[in-house]
Amino acid sequence: MTPEHPGVRLSFIPAAHPDEMNPQPSRLTRLAAVAVALLASAFPPETAASPNILFFFLDDMRWDAAGFTGNDVITTPNMDTLAAQGTVFENAFVTTAICMVSRASVFSGQHMARHGISSFGTNLSAAQWQDSYPDRLDDAGYYMGFIGKHGLGNGFTGLYGTYDFDKGWNGQGNYFNQTIDGESANGRHISEFVGDLAIEFIGDTVDPAKNPTAAPFCLQISWKEPHVQDNSSGGDFLPDPVYDSLYSGDLIAHAKTDTQAQFDDLPSFFKASSAEGTRRWDHRFGTEQKHQDNIRKHHRLIHGVDVQIGRILAALDDPDDNGDPADSLVSNTIVILSSDHGFFLGERQQAGKWYIQEESIRVPMIVVDPRLSADQKGKRVSEMVLNIDIPATILDYAGVAPPAVMQGRSMKEIVDGSPPSDWRTAYFHEHPAVGGGVFLNEGVRTGSFCYTRYPNNGNVQQLYDVTLDPYQRTNLADDPRYASVVTELDALTSQLKTEAQ
Repeated sequence: MTPEHPGVRLSFIPAAHPDEMNPQPSRLTRLAAVAVALLASAFPPETAASPNILFFFLDDMRWDAAGFTGNDVITTPNMDTLAAQGTVFENAFVTTAICMVSRASVFSGQHMARHGISSFGTNLSAAQWQDSYPDRLDDAGYYMGFIGKHGLGNGFTGLYGTYDFDKGWNGQGNYFNQTIDGESANGRHISEFVGDLAIEFIGDTVDPAKNPTAAPFCLQISWKEPHVQDNSSGGDFLPDPVYDSLYSGDLIAHAKTDTQAQFDDLPSFFKASSAEGTRRWDHRFGTEQKHQDNIRKHHRLIHGVDVQIGRILAALDDPDDNGDPADSLVSNTIVILSSDHGFFLGERQQAGKWYIQEESIRVPMIVVDPRLSADQKGKRVSEMVLNIDIPATILDYAGVAPPAVMQGRSMKEIVDGSPPSDWRTAYFHEHPAVGGGVFLNEGVRTGSFCYTRYPNNGNVQQLYDVTLDPYQRTNLADDPRYASVVTELDALTSQLKTEAQ
């Protein structure tokens, strides 16, 4: 499988180098060389302690929005470095493509059908939290950190005493003038503010006053990027102004499916004025100028996160910032990068997520274990992995048994080069109705087909052959030649839905 993905295909006109646009403090001038060299180093297994876990979790970042996945405009050198030193999962998907559900799934390792979180105002209960990956790591003695967007409930990370370093915020948060745990951004863009907090946390892990037992750490950084500011009027992308010239010379090509004909082929209820995907498309991408401006801003947001990832990786090399890497944490830190779901950038004249198309459900997934030998690094694997696999993977690396209620599976054996013979070949996607404009849907993605049904809208069905039709242009649900496939996948959806409960 090639890294090319059926999303927005982009033409490249060179832009200014990011380092020229956003110079970092002097200690970071060696960032690229340090990150590459140290991530490549092997840590002797016989002396390895329980590893640290660093989890970068973006918001609305689709699979193809990075250099390592074949995007030839966006600049993501630090993510690309992680991909070169880790394992890239080319078939990574989410079980529900909306913030609060996906985040509950990533904490709990469960489908929405089991954890039951389907609204933004609902927290994981205390009993559910006891079976979450953070609480299990806390019980195992890890030094725990959370920075960023909660994405569900109201401050739930602070309710249960799990975190030593709790720097989350409720709601969507603000790209500018955000306050976190009483501290103001003071003019910093949220990406830089979060980067600064992450570096502070890494310093705390080697400070005997903060981490007296020198316990291994787990830090989840839940970035806001590249989510829009909010959705009150359709939402806007608000990158750091320091990147305003980045991609300004690039002509952003339209997706192959960004056509009136593809919109006309959608179910009729997508065309109502209240349909969120159509309304937001009009606001963000409905003219050529909007299309160019907003995708450039979307890319700048991701690039801004990439810059901060570089800073954080450099801090791992010198956590106490004294210029001496003797206390480097890099060689025993597992790094994971993923996203809560994807995002439509005009495909089928839609914006948002929610539905079972690749741009919505497919996400980046990288796992870096620096302790592996050189020949185990830089792999690209085809196994179908899910967001609910992340917590089981984290616990596996920490040597902590997953609770029985977790439905995901650890990806560690795949990273180690020994994928289980019984790994999944299909998965169940579900999405609740939200307001009047996001439609309840459920279905399955297999290696060959993507099937969905809309139970609240006459049980309308869609079927795409992703092998022959990777851009999902032709709905085969009413094609008599595929009647048996529709019947089979409809039954499989019902079966997997029951199993997900």
